[in-house]
Amino acid sequence: MEIEEKKERSYQNVLIWIIPALLFFIFVMMIFFTPAFQNSAFKVKSWFSGSLVAEGKTIEGIDKLVLKSQKNINSIEKKLDKLKPVKPYIVVNTTENRFSLRNIDGDTIRTGVCSTGKNELLIAGNKRIVFKTPKGMFTVQHKQEDRPWIKPDWAFIEEGLPIPSARSETRIDYSTLGDYAISIGDGYMLHGTLYQRFLGLPVTHGCVRLGDKDLEVIYNTLSKGSKVFIY
Repeated sequence: MEIEEKKERSYQNVLIWIIPALLFFIFVMMIFFTPAFQNSAFKVKSWFSGSLVAEGKTIEGIDKLVLKSQKNINSIEKKLDKLKPVKPYIVVNTTENRFSLRNIDGDTIRTGVCSTGKNELLIAGNKRIVFKTPKGMFTVQHKQEDRPWIKPDWAFIEEGLPIPSARSETRIDYSTLGDYAISIGDGYMLHGTLYQRFLGLPVTHGCVRLGDKDLEVIYNTLSKGSKVFIY
């Protein structure tokens, strides 16, 4: 009986504390949502904002704002100047597999089809290689005519052939890259192709393949440092 009485008293004590706390919480919430309170809060906020604006109405405050704005404008212009091409450049659309060669003013010199990465996965032992064209802004690293292609390990794996030694002559391919190759870094290039009929399709291992006539114009227009935009 004593245990039951203690439990009942404990329960009553809990209720004594909870009920007032709950009533106080409801009362506070009612105040927060009353129009009078919200109106007062709005006035305080408006006064604070107005005091900040008022500072900008003085001659000294206006001069400071003008100086700050000019610094921001100068900073943005410097960033834009760094991004603005100073040489002819090329834009590659990997979705439509098309390119646009442009002069420094952005006017189109030549457009046409190309081929980009096929977005396929090759598993070579513990390595997982995805054949896709990288996106972003790149620069022409160097150009070369009749450049041979040194076939990497994945080229033999993909064909189901045994991987030769690093110095094997079977790694040297003199025809795949075509007459011209333009390197943009990390092994990626703009180059020719033996498979002209596949131009316009996503079939490459990551490089951008171009038709013979288009590639010749691009090769002769771009120079080291020219921008290559890929998206």
